Amino acid sequence: MELEKVRVKMNTKMEQLRETVMAGKPKIENHGVTNRILENELTFIENRHLEEYFLMAHELVSELKKNRSFLIGPGWDWMLSSHVCRTLGLTNINPDDFSLQPVLIWGDDNSKPTISIEVTEGSYPFVFEKAISLFGYENVARKPITDAEKYGSNEYDKMRYWHNGEKIYYHACALVVCPDGVANHFPVCEITDEDDNKILYTKDYIEKYDNRCIFQFNILQSVSLSRIKKIQKQILDNGKRAPQLYERWIWNENYNLFENGDLAEIPLFGYKSIQKVTKLLMPIQEYGAFNELLNIQGLFSSGDGYSLYDKAAVTEYRKKHGIINLMEYKIRPWGILFREDAVRYFYGEVGLSWKQTSEIMKYADTKNENKAEKLKHFYLRQGVDSGYKEEELNYIWDSLFKRKTQKALPSKAHYAGRVYLSVFLAKLKDEFPKEFNTIKEHEQYTKN
Repeated sequence: MELEKVRVKMNTKMEQLRETVMAGKPKIENHGVTNRILENELTFIENRHLEEYFLMAHELVSELKKNRSFLIGPGWDWMLSSHVCRTLGLTNINPDDFSLQPVLIWGDDNSKPTISIEVTEGSYPFVFEKAISLFGYENVARKPITDAEKYGSNEYDKMRYWHNGEKIYYHACALVVCPDGVANHFPVCEITDEDDNKILYTKDYIEKYDNRCIFQFNILQSVSLSRIKKIQKQILDNGKRAPQLYERWIWNENYNLFENGDLAEIPLFGYKSIQKVTKLLMPIQEYGAFNELLNIQGLFSSGDGYSLYDKAAVTEYRKKHGIINLMEYKIRPWGILFREDAVRYFYGEVGLSWKQTSEIMKYADTKNENKAEKLKHFYLRQGVDSGYKEEELNYIWDSLFKRKTQKALPSKAHYAGRVYLSVFLAKLKDEFPKEFNTIKEHEQYTKN
């Protein structure tokens, strides 16, 4: 027994992480994840010296999940493309369910992926209390997640976005952990949080951290999660069974609701224009997958959806562009919608290297086709060798560089988590209208 204790103590952080990941693998509902996929991600983590960061995240989220009084969201951005994050319980949905390829979209050799933890409103104090209990008072601090001077605001813990013409506050604050003391790295002051607990706070916005000795986690307070929690409680109070987050039904749900239902108050899909485009572009006979809702969101996020409001425009668009078949999947008339799908195409289908793929995505984001010209020649040659037609290859290239909008391609992983919560809220509204409206009316009353 003593020898075993000594052996465990001698394990490196990377060995501890690998053991934790492999121990968590059987808990995943979809056992399609292979050791090779996990090892690739672990190699990525090891090369960037992020093993302690992931161990810390696992320890914190595991502790948070023990509390049933609030919900933890499905994940945020790159986390949703990671099987390691899924295995560690840092994200709650499987990347394979919406065709995300792990590791490749995490970044280059200098990347410092930051884990975001999405919780219900009013959970800040509990999250930081748990962090302090795990890592020590002097080692934990809150900090603003955005630069107040850059965004012209003194409200450090609030991010603004617009919804239906109304300014909404999306609460966000970073949790910083420095195992050797936060004050050794940044100026700090002691403040009183929302529950009158003492906690350290960095005086200024801090951008420089590498998640190797200064560990940052973004804590996001979600309005959608909070509403879901309240509706679930109302359903239970009325003696009914409340649907739970992360049940498998969401991937096979009948999405006719998103064509014809009342989506008022449903984030991302509460616009009549989106429903109109849905009817025109996604006929019911081919419509019925979570990925289709992501496609619609990508269409609007990239800015191309707004020119497709009427049937004549869609008919003309289809007639002009048709549908391009690329091996085992189709690219519809608008081309590639998300950067993860572009990465999967260049790297996984055409066979370019990760470095070449990364370069192409950088030029596509900045609309700099001239600098990408040499890469295009290699891409066309490699693509033809891989079995593609040159017109198909050119069509996809143009869909990245000659888009009407100047926006970069949106992140599929970013929208997958948000769409997931929107689908869940839509189901609650459709099946439990009484409870949904009770919570809505209560929130309006308390706001007034």
